[in-house]
Amino acid sequence: MNLPPYEIGNYCDYEHCDYLISVGSNITQADYPMQTRTRYLQKFAKRTGPDAKKFKHVVVDPRFSNAAAKATHNGVGEWVPLKPASDGYFLLGMIQWILANNRFKKEYLTIPNELVAKEKGYRTWTDMTYLVGITEPRTFLSGKNAGLGQSDYVVLVNGKPTMFQEATGKADLDASITIKGVEYKTVFRLLKERAAEKSLAECEAVCDIPAGTIARLAGEFTSAKRPVIEMFRGPVQQTNGWYNGQALCILNILVDNIDRKGGYISGHAAYKGDVKAENGRKPAGIRVDTAKAIYNGKKPVSTRPWYSAYSTMRGVTPNFFSNVRMGYPYRIKAYLNYYNDPAYTMPYNQETIEALLDLKAMPLTFSIDAYMGETTSLCDYVLPDTEYLERIGGFKTYPPVKTQVWGVRQPVVGTIDPVTHDYKPIRPDNRTGDDILIMLAKECGLPTFGKDGGGKGVDLNNSWQFWDEYYKHKDFGDGLDPEKPLVKMGGKFQNPSPQNQYESWPSGDYTIFHGGRKVRMLMTYQEKVATYKNSMTGKYMDGLPLYRTIVDCLEQPLDPAIYQEYPFQLHTWKETFHTQSRTMNNLWLASIKPQNYAEINPADAERLNVKTGDWVKVKSPSSEMIESDQYQNYRKNISHYYPNYLGKGWFKFQIQVTSRIRPGLFSVSQSYGRFGAGARKWYMGDKEQPNDQRVAAGFHINPLYMTDPVLKNRVLIDPVGGATQSYGTPLRVERI
Repeated sequence: MNLPPYEIGNYCDYEHCDYLISVGSNITQADYPMQTRTRYLQKFAKRTGPDAKKFKHVVVDPRFSNAAAKATHNGVGEWVPLKPASDGYFLLGMIQWILANNRFKKEYLTIPNELVAKEKGYRTWTDMTYLVGITEPRTFLSGKNAGLGQSDYVVLVNGKPTMFQEATGKADLDASITIKGVEYKTVFRLLKERAAEKSLAECEAVCDIPAGTIARLAGEFTSAKRPVIEMFRGPVQQTNGWYNGQALCILNILVDNIDRKGGYISGHAAYKGDVKAENGRKPAGIRVDTAKAIYNGKKPVSTRPWYSAYSTMRGVTPNFFSNVRMGYPYRIKAYLNYYNDPAYTMPYNQETIEALLDLKAMPLTFSIDAYMGETTSLCDYVLPDTEYLERIGGFKTYPPVKTQVWGVRQPVVGTIDPVTHDYKPIRPDNRTGDDILIMLAKECGLPTFGKDGGGKGVDLNNSWQFWDEYYKHKDFGDGLDPEKPLVKMGGKFQNPSPQNQYESWPSGDYTIFHGGRKVRMLMTYQEKVATYKNSMTGKYMDGLPLYRTIVDCLEQPLDPAIYQEYPFQLHTWKETFHTQSRTMNNLWLASIKPQNYAEINPADAERLNVKTGDWVKVKSPSSEMIESDQYQNYRKNISHYYPNYLGKGWFKFQIQVTSRIRPGLFSVSQSYGRFGAGARKWYMGDKEQPNDQRVAAGFHINPLYMTDPVLKNRVLIDPVGGATQSYGTPLRVERI
């Protein structure tokens, strides 16, 4: 979407949308901000919005979620039970139909630059007319390489090569040309050719949905006045996740709804403060998870994956733990865990737990945690954190809120010393995470903390001082002065009046907030991805979405024979009242649904001869590895972690038979099956600490995830974006 770094992506403008397709977006039940999005969807799109009477919501998801129930209860909406990991076929299939039937916004896609966009009344334009070479690496044709002059892009105007900034009207859309013996094609033509690589019948067969579904939905989508297709983790938490997300964004580009009223709108550029860091230092070297780093080894290809293209700013955590155990690309000396519980949350968490217990891999480990969580309990040192009601900080909001919002987080319990501004929590041995990190930084002698840490006369000794300084700069100015509006109001909030939400252009209304870039080119083709190589194969990646399901680190599909022995697919989701790892020890929440079950479809239950309440045993192609020597420490404690482990890779689950999931799925909600956070007895010295068996209720699925068949010690991961394959692991299920 050509957004600035660290800005949030796009959601639907529910207030004015009249046709919405939600793909793997568990709206009304999870995703964030779940409450805000649900209110907008239910109030505006379905009840009081100008197009509420004709609004249709299509939920594409393997599970009949709360959103699907809401969408279909009045007979207008629709549930499309897509097979896990088939999103690429569904999305590219829609693109194929739209292009083949000329149901795209042609005038918009022919705009070559900002000048023409403004003249025609548009605020954005695309790269659809830009020429790309068909030989690898497939890059945009520049003005220099075309012999025209200085220009990043070249278009064809009536067949004539022209530097994109010099085009004064529309450019050729579906075109190609040969220059100096090299063939170049427009992005539009490349996309059209890619989308045509599979037939719609093939797409629907892979998705396992009725014939004609894709064409019908694509026709409805392009016939609507203000259509949007949106996503959350579902399409992108897969090995084809980057390309799935790219395809979905392209669908919105084709109907010209980006930043539009009722369209696919960006999260705004948040209010900003600043803490100056004179004499600061920048990190250097190679990240141990090999994210955001280009492989430059002595061998032509690497022995482990490197994620140079678009790995997330948060890193590739599964790669970190598997790399650490192998000392790749180097051995670490210490590990600090904060606000994270990978021993519980990591798919195929065997490797994570073994790494934490391996003194050679991790000689020193410590965790900042408010609870004795699963990861924390395996660390050498525990630094007790405060609760969420005992912190100072701030947070921006997400779309679909169309005005700027910044919330100031302040402690509601405990006390702040009026002189030193040290925060004293209600528990005497606790410190806020900020205060602990600042204490560590001062002990390590980092120059941007302590006396004059924020510049001369600006001390940074605690959390209050840090945030007070942050709120004195840029968009704020008053610091944490309790008498000023920022603290009194609990944040800074723009008036949400209509004039602060939309602005009129000749071609229609746009949202005023636009992800930090008001006028911007939307990138269909990702040149940056196309110029990077898969470090393990040496082959260039693709700049356009791909038809594929699950692939390994060499970008090879899984052997189809696996599904003969393991015919079920693993699926997971979240309850409305739980996060993944931070809420099960709240017994008020735990009492709403005391345990989870493994959900299976009635057709599968009949084949297995089981009913609700019965028990089954389950294994994956990788779960037997628990018995191998590489997991000696893990195996010794497995009855503590997983009482439902039966041996030889089998786990037992109690089932619930429901039509809410499609056949072939083994679906388990996360948050349950805890072995930390007070789920088991634990001691501080000789004193038993608070614990409750109810926290341990239910089942956990992470040991079942399939490893990459090439690497064998790490879950399957997207070679481009670094996301884990969260859905679709092949499983074998048998009645006990």
